[in-house]
Amino acid sequence: MSISMTRYAASAAMVLALGVSTACSSDDPEPDSTNRGGGETDGQTSVENVFIAPAYAIDCSLQVDAPAQLSFTAVNDSSTEAETLSEITSPAAERVEIDAPAGALEIAPESSIAAGQPVENVEDADAPDRPFRSFMFGLDDSAEPGKSIPVTFTFERAGDITLQAAVDACPNQSE
Repeated sequence: MSISMTRYAASAAMVLALGVSTACSSDDPEPDSTNRGGGETDGQTSVENVFIAPAYAIDCSLQVDAPAQLSFTAVNDSSTEAETLSEITSPAAERVEIDAPAGALEIAPESSIAAGQPVENVEDADAPDRPFRSFMFGLDDSAEPGKSIPVTFTFERAGDITLQAAVDACPNQSE
């Protein structure tokens, strides 16, 4: 390849990269997190990777009168105090239910819990660990794939953390 062709290819690549980054930018403020939804924090407690997906979908869309699964990770960055998730609410849902074994919503210092991931059974060391799950029921019309809806996580120490949760069109394909 000649020097002029190499320079041309390098210039074209830089122009293309600049065009892509400019086309993808917007006037929206930068999010606090690169996760789907989250990065919202109240001191030492944060909520990350928040999204809503069909719980039982055949065609990858939210079904009328069917629950939607709410996925998230709650993080406790305190080095000394435990945190407890006590409630989740949303004005876009009639109710949010958390299906969790006893003690599963307590977050030890410098640790996290994630909906859908196994939580150590703190009540009975001989019982198998099982995941906790959270479901949203009676979602309104604002819960459309590609949109976001407000969700409030209430913690014992941190209080309320409200954020916009993205509505996915399809559940995680690895499940």
